[in-house]
Amino acid sequence: MESPYLDDPLRGRFDTWLREACDRCMPPLTFPEVRKGVRALSSLYVEKRAEKSLAQRSLDGAGKRAAFATCYAPLHFLTLHHGLREIDSDWLGRDPRSKRLVDLGGGTGAAGAALATALPAPVPILAVDRSGWALGEARRTYAAFGLSSRAIRGALPRALPRPQAGDIWVAGWSVNECDERTRSALLDAFESASGAGVRVLIAEPLAGPAAPWWADWCERLGPLGFGSATIRQRIELPAWLRKLDVAAGLDHRTLGARLLWGPK
Repeated sequence: MESPYLDDPLRGRFDTWLREACDRCMPPLTFPEVRKGVRALSSLYVEKRAEKSLAQRSLDGAGKRAAFATCYAPLHFLTLHHGLREIDSDWLGRDPRSKRLVDLGGGTGAAGAALATALPAPVPILAVDRSGWALGEARRTYAAFGLSSRAIRGALPRALPRPQAGDIWVAGWSVNECDERTRSALLDAFESASGAGVRVLIAEPLAGPAAPWWADWCERLGPLGFGSATIRQRIELPAWLRKLDVAAGLDHRTLGARLLWGPK
């Protein structure tokens, strides 16, 4: 049975955010051009991910950028929103005075917004990404959900902020885009930050080729109090996403992801 994708009032904010993203993209793009961008991104992440500069190539062209803003960002928001039900509510609400939420390589801000809207109290967001376009979209995303934010433009791991006790760091669908050297540095950073009082949440695709390193990360972070889960949730998609799915020959009605979070 398909569940509603969201309940009000969050649903109303989400619908407005998605509608405004579509309005920014069309015009100048046409619907067939956005559909082509969706197909191109799907092919890139499924069939061509072994090629270099995955993150950079994913934003190469107006069609791909529109696909991110109007398709994959909303899907990531919904996936993490439903996936957070697998996480102990005590972890999410442990410290209602959290200083900030750091959205690492967050692209258009979907993962950061999904996590922020699930916390018991508003938390300012620090967005970190190498793309100026993505950071502009992230600011719009956070504002659409009533969240305050600021941004740092830079590549990971160099642009990582100094850990602060009470921080929440989220890396949503970003670690799989990194090369092996960067992933290793991020793992070290997450391990160190968790020891400094930072909560960390990592979300990645279910597909094995996207994250062959996942088991190693779980093994290393597990002793530090990290939990992991595989999530699948079938939902009734918003009308726009259903339309894109039909046109692109895709089916996103079942949301799926792998989550790693801690310390508990």
